[in-house]
Amino acid sequence: DAAPGMVLIDDRPSREIPLAVLRRNIGYVPQETFLFSETLAENIALGGDDATPEQIADAAGIAGLAEDVRGLPAQYQTVLGERGITLSGGQKQRTAIARALLRQPRILILDDSLSAVDTYTEEKILTRLREVMRERTALIVAHRISTVQGADLICVLDRGRIVERGTHAELMKLNGVYTDLFERQKLEEELAAG
Repeated sequence: DAAPGMVLIDDRPSREIPLAVLRRNIGYVPQETFLFSETLAENIALGGDDATPEQIADAAGIAGLAEDVRGLPAQYQTVLGERGITLSGGQKQRTAIARALLRQPRILILDDSLSAVDTYTEEKILTRLREVMRERTALIVAHRISTVQGADLICVLDRGRIVERGTHAELMKLNGVYTDLFERQKLEEELAAG
């Protein structure tokens, strides 16, 4: 629980907002996704019992899952194995993203939830998310610079403290922790491609 005035939502201390209202307006996608041994549609619609098949498909499309669904035996009616065993790590993460998006949250928290997808798929998802999250807030926790590069504000953490903050261009000019991480990841990508 943050100290009074520390966490503001629309310039209002979060403590003043009823917990049920906060929970209804926040979509959270953890790195480790939990899926149930139900259909893909039921996993996406979790918590949104009145979701239509069209809304489920729209959320899956934004999350970059729609193409994968076409390859499943019963598409959205495919029953996922225990903890979603029939899906890859990236498909599980995208299912969880679709689940969060279906609720149309005012605040979306992605906790390293794009780590299991390749950078090409990640960019497609982020492009769609930018459209959907316009006029909303997205908090993205990531280790890959490519995930946060287009953010309005990037906060760089080192040992639990914010050591740098700014846009990608501003942070690159600082030539600090962010720049070092960017250069290291760029080199790793070149070596992997090479």
